[in-house]
Amino acid sequence: MKGAPSPSFELSGGCLALDFANTWEDRGRPETDKLDSYVDHVAFAVQAGILDRRQAETLVTRAHDRVAAAARALATSIELRETLYRIFSRQAAGASADERDLEWLSAAVARAAARLHLEPDGGGFTWRWHGLESSFEAPLAPIARSAAELLTGGDLGRVRECDGARCTWLFQDSSRNRSRRWCSMESCGNRAKARRHYRRARAIDRPS
Repeated sequence: MKGAPSPSFELSGGCLALDFANTWEDRGRPETDKLDSYVDHVAFAVQAGILDRRQAETLVTRAHDRVAAAARALATSIELRETLYRIFSRQAAGASADERDLEWLSAAVARAAARLHLEPDGGGFTWRWHGLESSFEAPLAPIARSAAELLTGGDLGRVRECDGARCTWLFQDSSRNRSRRWCSMESCGNRAKARRHYRRARAIDRPS
């Protein structure tokens, strides 16, 4: 994508809404926030399959010409992301979502619905998104709808937040006994094991 970095987002949350929330990996470390610019938002949309390359190029070109409007759209994008994080983080902790967050998301879902059109598909019909390159905020529509589907579907109870001390990663636990604790064993899981090993070694070495 001309003028934009190559997409470099890890899409392992289990659904689009959680993948978008995870564009900030650890809210205690600002340097892990990957949405630094509107172009970053477009890069995520391409990697997540929201936009094709032509649509992305259209938005990026317009963003270079309309810097203030693109910056406002990025602010809205970040507001959606943090709203989703708060809602699903509280869900993972067994707490109720804040009413203001639900109201904000409801309004975003209502705006998203205007971009969905029924179209023939084989012998039936399907929903398709229209005009995702027509405004800077349009690519947020599929994300908002994904969040609504997760909140109203049967998989909400599988939403987890990583137990890592320095990780705010959200994911759907697809394990058979719903016992997954980490975003991945290769990162947070192994770090936790290393910390436990270190503490045990210190306890053994400590004079009685």
